[in-house]
Amino acid sequence: MILSRKHRFIFLRTAKTGGTSTELALSPACGPDDILAPLSKKEERKRRKSPARNYALGLGRLGVRLPGEFRHHFPQYYGYYNHMPATQIRRMAGEETWNDFYKFTIERNPWDRQVSFYFWRTRKSKPQPDFRTFLLSRWHRGKAFRSARMKNWWTYTIDDKVVVDRVIRYERLAEELAEVCSEIGITDPVRLPTAKGHTRADRRHYRDYYDDETRDLVAGWYKREIETFGWAF
Repeated sequence: MILSRKHRFIFLRTAKTGGTSTELALSPACGPDDILAPLSKKEERKRRKSPARNYALGLGRLGVRLPGEFRHHFPQYYGYYNHMPATQIRRMAGEETWNDFYKFTIERNPWDRQVSFYFWRTRKSKPQPDFRTFLLSRWHRGKAFRSARMKNWWTYTIDDKVVVDRVIRYERLAEELAEVCSEIGITDPVRLPTAKGHTRADRRHYRDYYDDETRDLVAGWYKREIETFGWAF
């Protein structure tokens, strides 16, 4: 998540859509007063010349590393964080900033995105469950997956309405990000690194992972995204 006062934009970061790579690409263009939510230690080393800053409030300023659920439910005590939903950003940034700044995010075909999420969520599971098991069960060998359902829709909507100025298509990320940068006044070329692609070893087409039941399950979970953006299996 980035709130740039220098270029007057807010980047709302969704999951499994190239968000980390986009933050790494945009960070060098940000100013000292901009808000850059922290990435993982590994990713912060990649942007050491333009690191996370100005995000912390209260406990965050004390350097306390809090669980994700705490940050999500009590951002006023911690500060800005990645995957922060629009409702919280608007409340913390203020109506004037929210209304005046250019807001954008990235979205991805839900069936493709779910496969990527599967590899990310199960990357440390030994043995790794199959895709169908991941979708249909929250448990594997006594360990919780948490929910396999993603929450991107709530990142860039308020009251079920899209509230950003642009939703970049993941499959055209480089081209559309360049267009956004031109619109917000970033003149230097931005370069997208590959931040987390290493977690997916099996590069089969996403359709190969599904049967009829799991295809329809994902269609039901993400009905609003599919209807809004016209995704097809």
